[in-house]
Order: sequence, then structure tokens, then C-alpha cells
Amino acid sequence: MDAKESSKVSLGSALLAAGLSVIGIAFVGGCVYGILMAQGPVHTPFGVHPKTDTYIGGPLLLGFMVAVMTLPATFVLTFGIGFPLFYFWRRLGYSSVAAYVGGGVIIALIGELVIAAAHILAGFLLGGDFLFAMLLIAVSGPVAGFVVWRVLRRSFVTSSS
Repeated sequence: MDAKESSKVSLGSALLAAGLSVIGIAFVGGCVYGILMAQGPVHTPFGVHPKTDTYIGGPLLLGFMVAVMTLPATFVLTFGIGFPLFYFWRRLGYSSVAAYVGGGVIIALIGELVIAAAHILAGFLLGGDFLFAMLLIAVSGPVAGFVVWRVLRRSFVTSSS
């Protein structure tokens, strides 16, 4: 395997790790959101009632649902936008953590624009759910960029030794 082929393999594995970190953030964020929702009032067609159902299964189920709903968008953003972007940056010689975290921010902004457009045009998410989605994307982008940088840095250090 030559250096160019090795670079593609390590970039692919770095992007896979970043995608898995985003799914993990979505799961944990969904669980936390479920716990927060369980603490507040619930709006029903009959008025506002306090939430009394605070067992652990609800937040875990919500975390799982958020992670599953995040999976297709994560796949598309990671490999459809992240791969060309980070491949191009590697060819330009960018290797700083700031460049990769910035790339994660760029990818997150694209994801947020798509979600915002879907929300405005089709009422995709309602109220707090929209804000929650924007927060998750805003956190996930820089973390994913850092993960890509970390995996690439580790693979570069081990391959040059």
C-alpha cells in the first residue's frame, strides 16, 4: 500500500470515528433532553400537566431515537462534505487542530442550514426540539473535527515511526 492509498484509508477511518462520536453525542444529548423534558410541564390538548413519568426508560428511548434519526444526516455530512473537505485540506498541508475543528464547524453550519430550511419550509421540528437540534449540531461539529484531527495525527505518528 503506497502513501497516497494509506492516506485515504486513514482519512476514512478518521471520518468513521468522527461519525461515531456524533452518534454518541446525539444519544447522550437525547437522554439529557429526555430527562429535562421529564422534569418540566407537558403540554397536552387538555392543558399543561406536570410530568410524573420519570423512569429511566423514557430518556434512554429518546436518546436511542435521536441517535437513529441522526445517523443518515451524519453519514451524508461526514462522507459527502467532510471527506472532500478534509482530503483537500490534507493535500494543502493543513495539519493544525484549529483547521480540523474549523472544518467541523463548517460541516455543522451546513447541517444547521439544511435543518433550518426544512424547519422553515416544512415545519420539520417544533419549538424546543428545533433549538435542541441546533445545539446538538453546534456541539457535534467541532467535536467531530477534533476527532478527525486526533485520529489522523495518531495514524501519521504511527506510520512515520
